[in-house]
Amino acid sequence: MTQDYPNCTYHGCDIVDVTNKNLKIDQFTFNFGNVIQGLPYEDNTFDFVQMRLFTAALRKEEWPIALKEIIRLTKPGGMIQLMEPDFRLSEDDSSAYNKFIKALDSVCTSKGQDLHITYQLEKLLLETNLIKVTEQDTRHCNLNSNTATTKKFAWDFVELAKGTISGIKPLMGINSEEDISKFLNELKHCLIHTDIHLYVNRISVQKL
Repeated sequence: MTQDYPNCTYHGCDIVDVTNKNLKIDQFTFNFGNVIQGLPYEDNTFDFVQMRLFTAALRKEEWPIALKEIIRLTKPGGMIQLMEPDFRLSEDDSSAYNKFIKALDSVCTSKGQDLHITYQLEKLLLETNLIKVTEQDTRHCNLNSNTATTKKFAWDFVELAKGTISGIKPLMGINSEEDISKFLNELKHCLIHTDIHLYVNRISVQKL
């Protein structure tokens, strides 16, 4: 984005520092913040705000708070873009992918989260009476297409599984480190060699 719009300035904000230390971008500033508690910016600061991949970070009752907060930061007439995964099951219900998604869904539900919140975002945004929807689309890729991009997505997905396996393993009958290693290998093989599609939904809105 900095190459496409070199005259703009950019701000990143997260609870932890997720910046790439190898990149040196003069126009970029990073801050710490929690979107539920309030971000460290004045009202009407930004022309464009993007929030993405919060599906497993927010409880259902926290989404309206988060959306109102990013709207607060956006200038009237400015744009907001949300991107969240759309966890659709594959046709093979016995696949390692489906087993993982079902277990993840169950754990998220027990924590008050909605793994399919992406389908509610338009409604939640419109309920603020502060925006109008300008664009929505869904993009997807088949992970067995063997491209550089799909290989990276498959790697990302396996890393997601590694990061969550400790919390969902009881639901999957996984009891040992050996079982974990076996399942992760099965998941990687499933992603690369079977018909698994990853979906991402995007919605763009304009602040009134």
